[in-house]
Amino acid sequence: MKDIVKYGVIGLGRGADVAVTGIGNPHAKLVAACDYNPEIMAKAKETFEKAGCSDCQYFEDFDQMLNTDIDAVIIATEAIKHVPFVIRAMEAGKHVLCEIPSVNSLEEAKALKQAVKSHPELIYMAGENCCYWAFIEEWKKMHEKGEFGEIVYAEAEYLHALDPDKFAPDNYPKNHWRTFQPAIHYLTHELGPLLYLMNDYCVSVSCMEPEISYNPYTPGRKECGIAILKTAKGAVIRIFISFGAYTHFDHNYRVCGTRGTVETDRLVGVNNAVSYANLYSVPGSFKEKIKIPVTTRYPEEEDGSHGGADKKMLADFIECVRANRAPKLDVDFAIRMSLPGIIAHRSAEQGGALLEIPQI
Repeated sequence: MKDIVKYGVIGLGRGADVAVTGIGNPHAKLVAACDYNPEIMAKAKETFEKAGCSDCQYFEDFDQMLNTDIDAVIIATEAIKHVPFVIRAMEAGKHVLCEIPSVNSLEEAKALKQAVKSHPELIYMAGENCCYWAFIEEWKKMHEKGEFGEIVYAEAEYLHALDPDKFAPDNYPKNHWRTFQPAIHYLTHELGPLLYLMNDYCVSVSCMEPEISYNPYTPGRKECGIAILKTAKGAVIRIFISFGAYTHFDHNYRVCGTRGTVETDRLVGVNNAVSYANLYSVPGSFKEKIKIPVTTRYPEEEDGSHGGADKKMLADFIECVRANRAPKLDVDFAIRMSLPGIIAHRSAEQGGALLEIPQI
């Protein structure tokens, strides 16, 4: 087993939040960081040094960073550019933890699958941090114990909008992916955890996208999407992604089975939300919900970026690299939680037509 994994990161806006969580891990060492924006790089350097990392090398060129002796790289570039960077990293012999969405087209899904297949000696892991939330892990354990029976229906919502009082032409740089990418493409924070705990995958989808525009400066973007998906096991999943409704930030989840139902508390934000369940195994809970006192983290766990999920995600990746162990969020999972969003948007363009989801 490898003692210390030396890792780098590209994309220091989002990437710094993930990379900094490895500082202090006795089996990991942040040694390289890359970004083309000097302001973002300076801010990341300050973050890393404050956390105790003073010997990290900084690069503006990704290939130069890949030429160092790093073992692994965190890909946290713009959402539409992940796959090309993953391929370059793997061709350079580096293990990869890649942010989401994992792919942005059917062609990218095929290219990613081939790249990982071509490098069986390397670890590829999808960076879907929401799968590491404590309540998701708890729901998964409950499902594996049979507490829900067969899952019939599941739903999740991602609500994340700008304050309309702060709308401005320069909210995002020109041609930034957030100005044009359909919101439903960004469904992995919702679909990923559901598929993870259900141990299932989607085979078809129908989707609708409202024509109403929320932000006047991004009129061409489909800011909301509602997808209805059928799974291989016969369950139905509803996903609502909203970057254009009057609400700040939240994630909501519900799972309904033949022997139990569970949902997150919607009166508080997800980081502070416990769960409530009706369980056949608990007498009296058919009418009265019982409280499951777990939020995004267990009581003994420290808080942090994304409710502590980023730290657990990176630590898991490091252990996969050290032990040469296949990650639970492997390339197949990455594609199965990302591709449905691509097909969902196609469905919306066709008036909600039911479309098959290709299995790559």
